[in-house]
Amino acid sequence: MSRLPSPVKNLTDGQTAYVLGSLFLAGASTLVLEIVGTRVISPYYGASLYCWSALITVTLIALACGYGAGGRWADKSPYLTLFARLLCLAGLSVALIPGLRMLVLQKTTPLGIQAGALASALLLIAPALFLLSALGPLAIKLRTEMMASIGKSAGDTYAVSTLGSVVGAALAGFVLIPMMPISQLLLGLACLLFLMGSIGYYLSRERAALTRLAAAGAAAAALLAFWPSAGTRMMITKESAYGQIKIYDANSHRYLLVDGTAQSMAEIGTWEDRSQYAQGMEWAALNAGGAKRALVVGLGAGLLSGALERHYNLTTDTVEVDPEIVAAARKYFNYKPRGDVFIEDGRTFLERTERRYGLIFLDAFGAELAPYHLFTQESFASMRARLDDSGVLAINLVTLVEGPGGAAWRSAYKTLKTVFPEVRVFVASDRMAGLANVVFFCSSAPLDEGALKRARPDIRENLAFMLAHELKPKPGELDEAVLLTDDHAPMEYLLADGAARWRRALQKEAQSTLLY
Repeated sequence: MSRLPSPVKNLTDGQTAYVLGSLFLAGASTLVLEIVGTRVISPYYGASLYCWSALITVTLIALACGYGAGGRWADKSPYLTLFARLLCLAGLSVALIPGLRMLVLQKTTPLGIQAGALASALLLIAPALFLLSALGPLAIKLRTEMMASIGKSAGDTYAVSTLGSVVGAALAGFVLIPMMPISQLLLGLACLLFLMGSIGYYLSRERAALTRLAAAGAAAAALLAFWPSAGTRMMITKESAYGQIKIYDANSHRYLLVDGTAQSMAEIGTWEDRSQYAQGMEWAALNAGGAKRALVVGLGAGLLSGALERHYNLTTDTVEVDPEIVAAARKYFNYKPRGDVFIEDGRTFLERTERRYGLIFLDAFGAELAPYHLFTQESFASMRARLDDSGVLAINLVTLVEGPGGAAWRSAYKTLKTVFPEVRVFVASDRMAGLANVVFFCSSAPLDEGALKRARPDIRENLAFMLAHELKPKPGELDEAVLLTDDHAPMEYLLADGAARWRRALQKEAQSTLLY
Protein backbone atom coordinates (compact mmCIF):
# COMPACT_ATOMS: atom_id res chain seq x y z
CA MET A 1 0.00 0.00 0.00
CA SER A 2 1.49 3.35 -1.01
CA ARG A 3 2.13 6.12 1.49
CA LEU A 4 1.33 9.78 0.95
CA PRO A 5 4.34 11.62 -0.48
CA SER A 6 4.51 14.19 2.33
CA PRO A 7 6.40 14.81 5.56
CA VAL A 8 3.26 14.22 7.65
CA LYS A 9 3.97 12.64 11.01
CA ASN A 10 1.48 10.48 12.87
CA LEU A 11 -0.69 12.57 15.19
CA THR A 12 -0.98 11.51 18.79
CA ASP A 13 -4.44 10.76 20.17
CA GLY A 14 -4.42 14.16 21.89
CA GLN A 15 -3.45 15.97 18.70
CA THR A 16 -6.13 14.13 16.72
CA ALA A 17 -8.77 15.09 19.27
CA TYR A 18 -7.54 18.68 19.13
CA VAL A 19 -7.77 18.81 15.32
CA LEU A 20 -11.31 17.41 15.32
CA GLY A 21 -12.38 19.70 18.15
CA SER A 22 -10.96 22.69 16.30
CA LEU A 23 -12.81 21.70 13.14
CA PHE A 24 -16.04 21.54 15.13
CA LEU A 25 -15.33 25.04 16.45
CA ALA A 26 -14.41 26.28 12.97
CA GLY A 27 -17.68 24.98 11.56
CA ALA A 28 -19.64 26.62 14.34
CA SER A 29 -17.70 29.88 13.94
CA THR A 30 -18.40 29.92 10.20
CA LEU A 31 -22.17 29.84 10.68
CA VAL A 32 -22.05 32.27 13.59
CA LEU A 33 -20.09 34.72 11.44
CA GLU A 34 -22.45 34.32 8.50
CA ILE A 35 -25.52 35.01 10.64
CA VAL A 36 -23.90 37.70 12.78
CA GLY A 37 -22.50 39.27 9.62
CA THR A 38 -25.99 40.34 8.63
CA ARG A 39 -26.28 42.13 11.98
CA VAL A 40 -22.95 43.85 11.38
CA ILE A 41 -24.11 45.50 8.15
CA SER A 42 -27.93 45.46 8.34
CA PRO A 43 -28.35 48.50 10.62
CA TYR A 44 -26.63 50.46 7.84
CA TYR A 45 -27.57 48.62 4.66
CA GLY A 46 -30.90 47.19 5.80
CA ALA A 47 -32.19 43.71 6.55
CA SER A 48 -33.43 43.24 3.01
CA LEU A 49 -32.81 40.60 0.40
CA TYR A 50 -29.67 42.53 -0.59
CA CYS A 51 -28.12 42.09 2.84
CA TRP A 52 -28.67 38.33 2.97
CA SER A 53 -27.63 37.89 -0.64
CA ALA A 54 -24.41 39.78 0.06
CA LEU A 55 -23.57 37.63 3.09
CA ILE A 56 -24.36 34.35 1.34
CA THR A 57 -22.37 35.36 -1.74
CA VAL A 58 -19.37 36.44 0.30
CA THR A 59 -19.53 33.31 2.44
CA LEU A 60 -19.45 31.03 -0.59
CA ILE A 61 -16.61 33.00 -2.20
CA ALA A 62 -14.58 32.91 1.02
CA LEU A 63 -15.18 29.20 1.54
CA ALA A 64 -14.22 28.33 -2.05
CA CYS A 65 -11.02 30.37 -1.86
CA GLY A 66 -10.21 29.01 1.59
CA TYR A 67 -10.64 25.40 0.51
CA GLY A 68 -8.34 25.98 -2.48
CA ALA A 69 -5.68 27.80 -0.50
CA GLY A 70 -5.88 25.33 2.38
CA GLY A 71 -5.22 22.41 0.07
CA ARG A 72 -2.11 24.06 -1.37
CA TRP A 73 -0.83 25.03 2.06
CA ALA A 74 -1.41 21.49 3.28
CA ASP A 75 0.77 20.07 0.49
CA LYS A 76 3.49 22.62 1.14
CA SER A 77 3.56 22.64 4.97
CA PRO A 78 1.48 19.84 6.52
CA TYR A 79 2.24 20.62 10.15
CA LEU A 80 0.17 21.23 13.24
CA THR A 81 1.85 24.62 13.70
CA LEU A 82 0.25 25.85 10.46
CA PHE A 83 -3.14 24.64 11.70
CA ALA A 84 -2.65 26.58 14.95
CA ARG A 85 -1.45 29.66 13.08
CA LEU A 86 -4.58 29.71 10.90
CA LEU A 87 -6.79 29.56 13.99
CA CYS A 88 -4.96 32.48 15.58
CA LEU A 89 -5.16 34.55 12.39
CA ALA A 90 -8.87 33.79 12.14
CA GLY A 91 -9.26 34.99 15.73
CA LEU A 92 -7.43 38.21 14.86
CA SER A 93 -9.67 38.74 11.82
CA VAL A 94 -12.80 38.33 13.96
CA ALA A 95 -11.44 40.65 16.67
CA LEU A 96 -10.91 43.42 14.09
CA ILE A 97 -14.52 43.40 12.85
CA PRO A 98 -16.05 45.62 15.60
CA GLY A 99 -13.24 48.16 15.32
CA LEU A 100 -13.28 48.35 11.52
CA ARG A 101 -17.05 48.21 11.08
CA MET A 102 -17.78 51.93 11.19
CA LEU A 103 -14.92 52.87 8.85
CA VAL A 104 -15.78 50.17 6.31
CA LEU A 105 -19.49 51.04 6.24
CA GLN A 106 -18.74 54.72 5.74
CA LYS A 107 -16.24 54.09 2.95
CA THR A 108 -18.50 51.69 1.05
CA THR A 109 -21.49 54.04 1.04
CA PRO A 110 -20.69 55.56 -2.40
CA LEU A 111 -21.03 52.10 -3.95
CA GLY A 112 -24.78 52.05 -3.32
CA ILE A 113 -26.96 49.63 -1.38
CA GLN A 114 -26.27 46.40 -3.28
CA ALA A 115 -22.57 46.84 -4.05
CA GLY A 116 -21.97 48.52 -0.69
CA ALA A 117 -23.46 45.62 1.24
CA LEU A 118 -21.39 43.17 -0.81
CA ALA A 119 -18.17 45.15 -0.34
CA SER A 120 -18.76 45.56 3.40
CA ALA A 121 -19.32 41.86 3.88
CA LEU A 122 -16.26 41.09 1.77
CA LEU A 123 -13.98 43.37 3.81
CA LEU A 124 -15.34 42.58 7.26
CA ILE A 125 -16.46 38.95 7.23
CA ALA A 126 -14.64 37.21 4.37
CA PRO A 127 -11.07 37.17 5.86
CA ALA A 128 -12.09 35.12 8.89
CA LEU A 129 -14.24 32.76 6.80
CA PHE A 130 -11.36 32.26 4.36
CA LEU A 131 -8.95 31.26 7.16
CA LEU A 132 -11.45 28.99 8.88
CA SER A 133 -12.29 27.13 5.69
CA ALA A 134 -8.58 26.53 4.99
CA LEU A 135 -8.45 24.34 8.10
CA GLY A 136 -10.43 21.51 6.48
CA PRO A 137 -7.94 20.44 3.77
CA LEU A 138 -5.06 20.78 6.21
CA ALA A 139 -6.87 18.60 8.75
CA ILE A 140 -7.38 15.89 6.13
CA LYS A 141 -3.67 15.98 5.33
CA LEU A 142 -2.65 15.88 8.98
CA ARG A 143 -4.89 12.93 9.77
CA THR A 144 -4.07 10.85 6.68
CA GLU A 145 -1.00 8.69 6.71
CA MET A 146 -2.07 5.97 4.21
CA MET A 147 -3.87 6.50 0.92
CA ALA A 148 -6.30 3.77 1.92
CA SER A 149 -7.61 5.87 4.80
CA ILE A 150 -7.97 9.20 3.02
CA GLY A 151 -11.71 8.68 2.46
CA LYS A 152 -12.31 8.15 6.18
CA SER A 153 -10.20 11.20 7.06
CA ALA A 154 -12.07 13.41 4.60
CA GLY A 155 -15.45 12.06 5.71
CA ASP A 156 -14.69 12.61 9.40
CA THR A 157 -13.40 16.11 8.68
CA TYR A 158 -16.50 17.24 6.81
CA ALA A 159 -18.86 15.50 9.24
CA VAL A 160 -17.34 17.17 12.30
CA SER A 161 -17.20 20.57 10.59
CA THR A 162 -20.82 20.31 9.43
CA LEU A 163 -21.99 19.25 12.89
CA GLY A 164 -20.24 22.32 14.27
CA SER A 165 -22.05 24.44 11.68
CA VAL A 166 -25.40 23.06 12.85
CA VAL A 167 -24.58 23.92 16.47
CA GLY A 168 -23.26 27.34 15.46
CA ALA A 169 -26.40 28.20 13.51
CA ALA A 170 -28.65 27.20 16.41
CA LEU A 171 -26.54 29.03 19.01
CA ALA A 172 -26.33 32.21 16.93
CA GLY A 173 -30.04 32.45 16.24
CA PHE A 174 -31.50 31.17 19.49
CA VAL A 175 -28.96 32.12 22.15
CA LEU A 176 -26.02 34.37 21.27
CA ILE A 177 -27.58 37.17 19.22
CA PRO A 178 -30.60 37.69 21.51
CA MET A 179 -28.42 37.67 24.65
CA MET A 180 -25.24 39.56 23.70
CA PRO A 181 -24.21 42.77 21.96
CA ILE A 182 -22.70 41.92 18.57
CA SER A 183 -19.33 43.48 19.46
CA GLN A 184 -18.99 41.34 22.58
CA LEU A 185 -20.12 38.23 20.72
CA LEU A 186 -17.44 38.76 18.05
CA LEU A 187 -14.68 39.52 20.56
CA GLY A 188 -15.64 36.49 22.62
CA LEU A 189 -15.43 34.31 19.50
CA ALA A 190 -12.04 35.84 18.71
CA CYS A 191 -10.75 34.94 22.18
CA LEU A 192 -11.97 31.36 21.74
CA LEU A 193 -10.17 31.02 18.40
CA PHE A 194 -7.00 32.48 19.96
CA LEU A 195 -7.26 29.94 22.76
CA MET A 196 -7.61 27.02 20.35
CA GLY A 197 -4.65 28.29 18.35
CA SER A 198 -2.57 28.51 21.52
CA ILE A 199 -3.46 24.92 22.41
CA GLY A 200 -2.33 23.88 18.94
CA TYR A 201 1.05 25.54 19.41
CA TYR A 202 1.40 23.82 22.75
CA LEU A 203 0.55 20.38 21.35
CA SER A 204 2.98 20.89 18.47
CA ARG A 205 5.66 21.78 21.05
CA GLU A 206 6.26 25.18 19.49
CA ARG A 207 6.74 26.97 22.80
CA ALA A 208 8.36 30.09 21.36
CA ALA A 209 5.06 31.44 20.05
CA LEU A 210 3.10 30.85 23.24
CA THR A 211 4.21 34.04 24.99
CA ARG A 212 3.18 36.19 22.04
CA LEU A 213 -0.11 34.34 21.74
CA ALA A 214 -0.85 34.75 25.43
CA ALA A 215 -0.27 38.48 25.13
CA ALA A 216 -2.56 38.67 22.08
CA GLY A 217 -5.25 36.70 23.91
CA ALA A 218 -4.99 38.97 26.95
CA ALA A 219 -5.30 42.03 24.72
CA ALA A 220 -8.42 40.59 23.06
CA ALA A 221 -9.91 39.77 26.46
CA ALA A 222 -9.21 43.30 27.68
CA LEU A 223 -10.81 44.71 24.54
CA LEU A 224 -13.88 42.60 25.27
CA ALA A 225 -14.04 43.69 28.90
CA PHE A 226 -13.62 47.40 28.21
CA TRP A 227 -15.51 47.71 24.94
CA PRO A 228 -17.39 51.02 25.14
CA SER A 229 -21.07 50.86 25.96
CA ALA A 230 -23.77 52.86 24.25
CA GLY A 231 -23.52 56.62 24.54
CA THR A 232 -25.91 58.77 26.52
CA ARG A 233 -27.90 59.60 23.37
CA MET A 234 -29.03 55.99 23.16
CA MET A 235 -31.32 54.70 25.90
CA ILE A 236 -30.97 51.14 24.68
CA THR A 237 -29.15 49.26 21.94
CA LYS A 238 -30.13 45.61 21.93
CA GLU A 239 -30.00 42.66 19.58
CA SER A 240 -33.10 40.52 19.34
CA ALA A 241 -33.77 37.46 17.24
CA TYR A 242 -35.33 39.73 14.61
CA GLY A 243 -33.13 42.82 14.45
CA GLN A 244 -31.15 45.48 16.23
CA ILE A 245 -33.36 47.57 18.51
CA LYS A 246 -32.42 51.16 19.39
CA ILE A 247 -34.33 53.67 21.49
CA TYR A 248 -33.28 57.28 21.93
CA ASP A 249 -34.69 60.70 22.81
CA ALA A 250 -34.41 63.82 20.64
CA ASN A 251 -36.38 67.06 20.52
CA SER A 252 -39.03 66.02 23.05
CA HIS A 253 -39.70 62.79 21.15
CA ARG A 254 -38.72 59.19 21.79
CA TYR A 255 -37.78 57.01 18.82
CA LEU A 256 -37.84 53.25 18.31
CA LEU A 257 -35.56 52.01 15.54
CA VAL A 258 -35.21 48.47 14.22
CA ASP A 259 -32.18 47.86 12.02
CA GLY A 260 -31.84 51.59 11.59
CA THR A 261 -35.39 52.37 10.45
CA ALA A 262 -37.75 54.37 12.65
CA GLN A 263 -40.69 52.15 13.62
CA SER A 264 -42.30 54.59 16.07
CA MET A 265 -41.97 58.20 17.23
CA ALA A 266 -43.78 59.21 20.41
CA GLU A 267 -44.23 62.57 22.06
CA ILE A 268 -42.66 62.16 25.49
CA GLY A 269 -45.23 62.50 28.26
CA THR A 270 -48.40 62.16 26.19
CA TRP A 271 -47.09 59.09 24.35
CA GLU A 272 -49.09 60.16 21.32
CA ASP A 273 -47.96 59.30 17.80
CA ARG A 274 -47.82 62.55 15.85
CA SER A 275 -46.89 60.95 12.52
CA GLN A 276 -49.22 61.70 9.64
CA TYR A 277 -50.02 58.14 8.60
CA ALA A 278 -50.74 56.89 12.14
CA GLN A 279 -53.32 59.60 12.66
CA GLY A 280 -54.73 58.94 9.20
CA MET A 281 -55.26 55.27 10.05
CA GLU A 282 -57.73 56.34 12.74
CA TRP A 283 -60.22 56.90 9.89
CA ALA A 284 -60.89 53.16 10.22
CA ALA A 285 -62.00 53.62 13.85
CA LEU A 286 -64.25 56.53 12.84
CA ASN A 287 -65.91 54.23 10.28
CA ALA A 288 -66.52 51.42 12.75
CA GLY A 289 -68.33 53.25 15.50
CA GLY A 290 -69.94 50.11 16.91
CA ALA A 291 -66.68 48.23 17.27
CA LYS A 292 -65.74 46.97 20.72
CA ARG A 293 -62.50 45.14 20.04
CA ALA A 294 -59.57 45.83 17.68
CA LEU A 295 -56.51 43.90 16.60
CA VAL A 296 -53.15 45.46 15.73
CA VAL A 297 -50.67 43.27 13.83
CA GLY A 298 -47.20 44.72 14.44
CA LEU A 299 -46.75 46.45 17.79
CA GLY A 300 -43.90 48.92 17.27
CA ALA A 301 -43.93 51.06 20.40
CA GLY A 302 -47.61 50.33 21.04
CA LEU A 303 -48.70 53.85 20.11
CA LEU A 304 -51.55 52.87 17.79
CA SER A 305 -52.90 50.38 20.31
CA GLY A 306 -52.75 53.04 23.02
CA ALA A 307 -54.55 55.62 20.88
CA LEU A 308 -57.34 53.18 20.04
CA GLU A 309 -57.93 52.40 23.71
CA ARG A 310 -57.66 56.01 24.92
CA HIS A 311 -59.67 57.78 22.24
CA TYR A 312 -62.13 55.14 21.01
CA ASN A 313 -62.67 53.02 24.12
CA LEU A 314 -61.61 49.90 22.22
CA THR A 315 -60.11 46.84 23.84
CA THR A 316 -57.12 46.28 21.58
CA ASP A 317 -55.32 42.99 21.14
CA THR A 318 -51.85 43.07 19.62
CA VAL A 319 -49.78 40.49 17.77
CA GLU A 320 -46.01 40.99 17.74
CA VAL A 321 -43.43 38.41 16.69
CA ASP A 322 -40.53 39.89 18.71
CA PRO A 323 -40.80 39.68 22.52
CA GLU A 324 -38.04 42.27 22.89
CA ILE A 325 -40.20 44.83 21.09
CA VAL A 326 -43.02 44.15 23.54
CA ALA A 327 -40.64 44.58 26.49
CA ALA A 328 -39.29 47.83 25.03
CA ALA A 329 -42.80 49.23 24.45
CA ARG A 330 -43.79 48.49 28.04
CA LYS A 331 -40.62 49.92 29.57
CA TYR A 332 -39.91 52.96 27.40
CA PHE A 333 -43.26 53.95 25.82
CA ASN A 334 -45.76 53.49 28.67
CA TYR A 335 -47.52 50.66 26.83
CA LYS A 336 -50.23 49.35 29.20
CA PRO A 337 -52.97 47.73 27.11
CA ARG A 338 -56.35 46.49 28.28
CA GLY A 339 -56.29 43.94 25.51
CA ASP A 340 -54.12 40.86 25.17
CA VAL A 341 -50.63 40.69 23.66
CA PHE A 342 -49.79 37.64 21.57
CA ILE A 343 -46.14 36.98 20.81
CA GLU A 344 -46.27 35.11 17.53
CA ASP A 345 -46.36 35.64 13.80
CA GLY A 346 -49.38 37.67 12.71
CA ARG A 347 -50.37 35.23 9.99
CA THR A 348 -50.36 32.19 12.28
CA PHE A 349 -52.41 34.09 14.87
CA LEU A 350 -55.02 35.09 12.31
CA GLU A 351 -55.35 31.52 11.11
CA ARG A 352 -55.65 29.90 14.53
CA THR A 353 -57.70 32.40 16.54
CA GLU A 354 -61.48 32.25 16.88
CA ARG A 355 -61.76 35.87 18.00
CA ARG A 356 -63.56 38.40 15.84
CA TYR A 357 -62.79 42.09 15.64
CA GLY A 358 -64.48 45.27 14.58
CA LEU A 359 -61.14 46.65 13.41
CA ILE A 360 -57.88 45.10 12.24
CA PHE A 361 -54.73 47.15 11.64
CA LEU A 362 -51.76 45.74 9.75
CA ASP A 363 -48.65 47.85 10.41
CA ALA A 364 -45.84 45.30 10.41
CA PHE A 365 -42.34 45.80 9.06
CA GLY A 366 -39.01 44.01 9.13
CA ALA A 367 -36.77 47.09 9.04
CA GLU A 368 -37.85 48.79 5.78
CA LEU A 369 -39.70 45.84 4.24
CA ALA A 370 -43.23 44.59 4.80
CA PRO A 371 -43.46 40.82 5.52
CA TYR A 372 -44.57 39.37 2.19
CA HIS A 373 -46.62 36.53 3.72
CA LEU A 374 -48.97 39.06 5.31
CA PHE A 375 -49.78 40.62 1.93
CA THR A 376 -51.10 37.60 0.05
CA GLN A 377 -54.63 36.82 -1.02
CA GLU A 378 -54.78 34.01 1.53
CA SER A 379 -53.59 36.27 4.34
CA PHE A 380 -56.13 38.97 3.47
CA ALA A 381 -58.85 36.29 3.42
CA SER A 382 -57.86 35.29 6.96
CA MET A 383 -58.15 38.92 8.03
CA ARG A 384 -61.62 39.25 6.52
CA ALA A 385 -62.67 36.05 8.30
CA ARG A 386 -61.68 37.60 11.62
CA LEU A 387 -63.62 40.83 10.97
CA ASP A 388 -67.18 41.51 12.05
CA ASP A 389 -69.63 42.01 9.19
CA SER A 390 -69.26 45.78 9.49
CA GLY A 391 -65.56 45.67 10.34
CA VAL A 392 -62.75 47.63 8.71
CA LEU A 393 -59.21 46.55 7.84
CA ALA A 394 -56.50 49.26 7.68
CA ILE A 395 -53.05 48.54 6.23
CA ASN A 396 -49.90 50.68 6.16
CA LEU A 397 -47.29 50.18 3.45
CA VAL A 398 -44.21 52.34 2.83
CA THR A 399 -43.58 52.40 -0.91
CA LEU A 400 -42.85 54.51 -3.93
CA VAL A 401 -46.05 56.06 -5.23
CA GLU A 402 -45.54 56.85 -8.90
CA GLY A 403 -44.20 54.96 -11.88
CA PRO A 404 -42.77 51.42 -11.81
CA GLY A 405 -41.93 51.82 -8.13
CA GLY A 406 -45.64 52.05 -7.38
CA ALA A 407 -46.12 48.43 -8.45
CA ALA A 408 -46.09 47.35 -4.77
CA TRP A 409 -49.19 49.32 -3.73
CA ARG A 410 -50.97 48.52 -6.98
CA SER A 411 -50.35 44.79 -6.49
CA ALA A 412 -51.59 45.01 -2.90
CA TYR A 413 -54.67 46.93 -4.11
CA LYS A 414 -55.40 44.36 -6.83
CA THR A 415 -55.07 41.52 -4.31
CA LEU A 416 -57.28 43.21 -1.72
CA LYS A 417 -59.99 43.80 -4.35
CA THR A 418 -60.33 40.03 -4.76
CA VAL A 419 -61.18 39.72 -1.05
CA PHE A 420 -63.04 42.93 -0.07
CA PRO A 421 -65.90 44.67 -1.92
CA GLU A 422 -64.70 48.09 -0.80
CA VAL A 423 -60.99 49.07 -1.02
CA ARG A 424 -59.75 52.67 -0.73
CA VAL A 425 -56.09 53.66 -0.79
CA PHE A 426 -54.50 56.99 0.15
CA VAL A 427 -51.12 58.69 0.39
CA ALA A 428 -50.98 59.37 4.12
CA SER A 429 -47.68 61.26 4.54
CA ASP A 430 -45.42 63.74 2.84
CA ARG A 431 -43.09 62.11 0.34
CA MET A 432 -39.41 61.50 0.95
CA ALA A 433 -37.35 60.54 -2.11
CA GLY A 434 -40.60 59.50 -3.78
CA LEU A 435 -41.59 57.31 -0.82
CA ALA A 436 -44.69 57.71 1.31
CA ASN A 437 -46.92 55.87 3.73
CA VAL A 438 -49.71 54.41 1.60
CA VAL A 439 -52.70 53.35 3.68
CA PHE A 440 -55.44 50.96 2.55
CA PHE A 441 -58.95 50.77 4.04
CA CYS A 442 -61.02 47.67 3.29
CA SER A 443 -64.57 46.78 4.25
CA SER A 444 -67.76 45.15 3.07
CA ALA A 445 -69.62 48.46 2.82
CA PRO A 446 -68.73 51.94 1.52
CA LEU A 447 -66.65 54.08 3.86
CA ASP A 448 -67.88 57.44 5.10
CA GLU A 449 -65.67 60.44 4.27
CA GLY A 450 -67.96 62.53 6.49
CA ALA A 451 -66.34 60.75 9.43
CA LEU A 452 -63.72 63.53 9.30
CA LYS A 453 -66.22 65.76 11.12
CA ARG A 454 -66.25 63.33 14.04
CA ALA A 455 -62.46 63.18 14.32
CA ARG A 456 -60.76 64.55 17.39
CA PRO A 457 -59.17 67.96 16.73
CA ASP A 458 -55.58 66.71 17.11
CA ILE A 459 -55.80 64.48 14.02
CA ARG A 460 -58.07 66.42 11.69
CA GLU A 461 -55.28 68.12 9.75
CA ASN A 462 -53.43 64.90 8.95
CA LEU A 463 -56.68 63.03 8.32
CA ALA A 464 -57.84 65.72 5.89
CA PHE A 465 -54.44 65.58 4.14
CA MET A 466 -54.83 61.83 3.65
CA LEU A 467 -58.41 62.02 2.35
CA ALA A 468 -57.30 64.66 -0.16
CA HIS A 469 -54.68 62.32 -1.62
CA GLU A 470 -56.57 59.24 -2.73
CA LEU A 471 -54.80 56.91 -5.15
CA LYS A 472 -56.65 55.32 -8.04
CA PRO A 473 -54.89 52.99 -10.49
CA LYS A 474 -54.81 54.25 -14.04
CA PRO A 475 -56.43 52.21 -16.82
CA GLY A 476 -54.36 49.12 -17.54
CA GLU A 477 -52.18 49.39 -14.43
CA LEU A 478 -54.06 46.70 -12.54
CA ASP A 479 -53.70 44.34 -15.51
CA GLU A 480 -49.93 44.63 -15.11
CA ALA A 481 -50.02 44.37 -11.31
CA VAL A 482 -49.09 41.07 -9.67
CA LEU A 483 -51.82 39.16 -7.85
CA LEU A 484 -50.08 38.29 -4.58
CA THR A 485 -50.65 34.72 -3.45
CA ASP A 486 -48.86 32.27 -1.18
CA ASP A 487 -47.56 30.64 -4.34
CA HIS A 488 -46.20 33.87 -5.80
CA ALA A 489 -45.72 36.99 -3.66
CA PRO A 490 -42.63 38.91 -4.87
CA MET A 491 -43.19 41.71 -2.36
CA GLU A 492 -39.49 42.18 -1.59
CA TYR A 493 -38.80 42.58 -5.32
CA LEU A 494 -41.65 45.06 -5.75
CA LEU A 495 -40.43 47.08 -2.77
CA ALA A 496 -36.71 46.79 -3.57
CA ASP A 497 -36.25 50.15 -5.31
CA GLY A 498 -38.16 51.98 -2.60
CA ALA A 499 -36.30 50.17 0.16
CA ALA A 500 -32.98 51.14 -1.42
CA ARG A 501 -34.05 54.80 -1.62
CA TRP A 502 -35.23 54.69 1.98
CA ARG A 503 -31.91 53.22 3.10
CA ARG A 504 -29.89 55.79 1.13
CA ALA A 505 -31.88 58.60 2.74
CA LEU A 506 -31.21 57.12 6.18
CA GLN A 507 -27.48 56.85 5.43
CA LYS A 508 -27.42 60.49 4.40
CA GLU A 509 -29.54 61.97 7.18
CA ALA A 510 -28.91 59.70 10.18
CA GLN A 511 -25.51 58.13 9.61
CA SER A 512 -24.30 58.56 13.19
CA THR A 513 -27.39 56.81 14.53
CA LEU A 514 -27.09 53.92 12.08
CA LEU A 515 -23.41 53.37 12.81
CA TYR A 516 -23.62 53.47 16.58
